[in-house]
Amino acid sequence: MIALRLSALYAGIFAVIGVMLPYWPVWLKSRGLTPDQIGVIAGAAVWSKLVINPAVGHLADSLGRIRPLMFGIAALALALYASLSQLTSFWAILAIAVLATGLHGSLNPLIEATAIRAVRDKGVDYGRARLWGSLAFIAVSMGLGPVIDQWGADPVIWVIVGLLGCVTLTTLGLPEGPPETKREPGGMRRLLTDRRFLLFLGAGGLIQAGHATYYAFGSIRWLNAGLDGRTIGLLWAEGVVAEVFLFLYAKRVLARVPPLALMGLAALSGVIRWPLMAVTADPWVMGVTQVLHAGTFGAAHLGAMFHLARTIPPELSGRAQALYSAICMGALVGGAITLAGSLYATFGPRSYLFDGLWSALGGCCVLALAVTIRRNRLPFIPMPGRGP
Repeated sequence: MIALRLSALYAGIFAVIGVMLPYWPVWLKSRGLTPDQIGVIAGAAVWSKLVINPAVGHLADSLGRIRPLMFGIAALALALYASLSQLTSFWAILAIAVLATGLHGSLNPLIEATAIRAVRDKGVDYGRARLWGSLAFIAVSMGLGPVIDQWGADPVIWVIVGLLGCVTLTTLGLPEGPPETKREPGGMRRLLTDRRFLLFLGAGGLIQAGHATYYAFGSIRWLNAGLDGRTIGLLWAEGVVAEVFLFLYAKRVLARVPPLALMGLAALSGVIRWPLMAVTADPWVMGVTQVLHAGTFGAAHLGAMFHLARTIPPELSGRAQALYSAICMGALVGGAITLAGSLYATFGPRSYLFDGLWSALGGCCVLALAVTIRRNRLPFIPMPGRGP
């Protein structure tokens, strides 16, 4: 039952992302915003993770209960998105949209912390719960296209509101353990001054930053190379399906492959995948590179989540997840995407070579982290009074 509730919540959260990623700019354009204004809103939403996610993570650890916090955040995000339907001013949309997207984004580290605790305490199969998020992303992103063709961009905001309504209700069914009796002041500082945690953030963030050109210009690159929309859609779907298959067998994989080794494989996949995309857009070659999405994203994500689960004390799990989301998926990925614009304008498809470089640097961080752990013989972050 716990696995089912987690699966439903993953599906709801990632269904919203399935609307936002392809269609949010379309809705903003329908409100009369210029490309520059749309870029400002999209960029500000990514950078807002640096403020909102650590604050929410700290609050989660302080309260000791995630369920009411997730309910409140989801309900507030729903109300903010609904209010956007009445706005046309750029500054008003910017203010509300950044807060709304930031709050929705903060749900992800909270559900990850809840899921990892369920894995530890209840033996839940993380991969099989998480894959429903990927499946929901595919279903919504593909299903909403014909609706927009028929009705225009207006339904986008109401689909988001409806999905967030489902998310809000689903949070009520989350498992909730007893509140932590021991509070850990200074936990954020303890994490950010630990060399192992910093190396982990560098590894996870750089490997994910390797997707920058793909996320920002993947479809444009393929269109310019003469691929039609149907082929491009199939290639995007293939990447997510490959990721789903890895999540489906994640429990077996993790029983045989340590989390850091998975992150190392993710870095290696990026060193192979991104240079190939720099030199060719042949659909048959792309069909092979898209399978590597199971490595560059899926293996990196699984490795990161389970490294956190095995090295971070429960008292710091909310803050650790929030920092991973804010720094890796916010600052590093957001910075790489911002940089990708200039690189693509200058180097065209060859800018994918820089993504290969990010992956290689991420792999170096993985190796440095493994060596540091081996030398210290202490993979986890100790709490005061516990000893090694």
